[in-house]
Amino acid sequence: MITGDFVERRRANDPLAALPLEIGTELSASLRDAIDLDIPEIFVDTVTWAQTALAFREVPPWALRRALDSMQDHVAHHVPATRVDAARALLARARAELKAERNADVPAIDESTFSGAIAGRYLRAVFDGDEDRATREALLAIAGGMKTLAVYEDVVTPVLHETGRLWQRNEIGIAQEHVVTGAVERLMAQLMELDRSVQHRDLTVVATSLGDARHQVAARMVADAFTLSGWQAGYLGAAVPVDDLLDYVDRVSVDVLAISATLARDVLPIRALIEQLDIRPLAPLVIVGGRAFSLHPSVWRRVGADGYARSPLAAVALADDLLCTCNRA
Repeated sequence: MITGDFVERRRANDPLAALPLEIGTELSASLRDAIDLDIPEIFVDTVTWAQTALAFREVPPWALRRALDSMQDHVAHHVPATRVDAARALLARARAELKAERNADVPAIDESTFSGAIAGRYLRAVFDGDEDRATREALLAIAGGMKTLAVYEDVVTPVLHETGRLWQRNEIGIAQEHVVTGAVERLMAQLMELDRSVQHRDLTVVATSLGDARHQVAARMVADAFTLSGWQAGYLGAAVPVDDLLDYVDRVSVDVLAISATLARDVLPIRALIEQLDIRPLAPLVIVGGRAFSLHPSVWRRVGADGYARSPLAAVALADDLLCTCNRA
């Protein structure tokens, strides 16, 4: 396993220092994960993501190439001897696959559809500083017969993805990201108050994210989806230390633990958590989701999870299926 962090250990004259901190950190974390999990695509995808993000920030193309070369120089000091050759080969592959031109990206919101039009109007209203107008868009959809989970799936999720895309394109900053996150969380709270007519089931789920608070909305959406499906759902927010989460699970009867991860650097802590759960006599099923697990179909298996869900609704369906399978066994 790679120890330390390229970004934290870089010198003032290190080419990696030319990259924005968030991008440099994600590059080093994704290399670590790709080597530890033996899934090269994790790092290659992150390099492509970084190339697009840097291009929109007017960082010269050579900066990323030099950063990869710098990582080559540093990797021998931070990777076990048995993994040095694999790390160098992966860095060389990623550098060779850098494209002369950035990929054309596709907006996450398709306003030609009914739900996409709502999402587009919602996001514009939030950016205009009119959260009340944005909320009305969602509430009108509910009044028109749209289900709460459909609003989550077809309006809120595209809004969040589009916000991330706009940040990558350098069209918005972190402050605007936070504005959208706050507005979405307040909208979700309102929608949950309006939709409580469900039959409760004797099942419990805990949803959380081990990453930073900027990416906690997905975990909350998962908790709400389970609640609306009759489960007792606990939502622990983000940045929960592994030891604290283990202590909580030990104290509370939990059937399913749902964990969301957006960034590559959050994957290995989840594996460490699952390894600790596996040595317990009674442990919940673990379902994972989020962008970090969508990069390659085997990531969730490599961390030892019981399943991967691409959306909150899919997480509920997967949990039901896994519990049925366990009961039959």
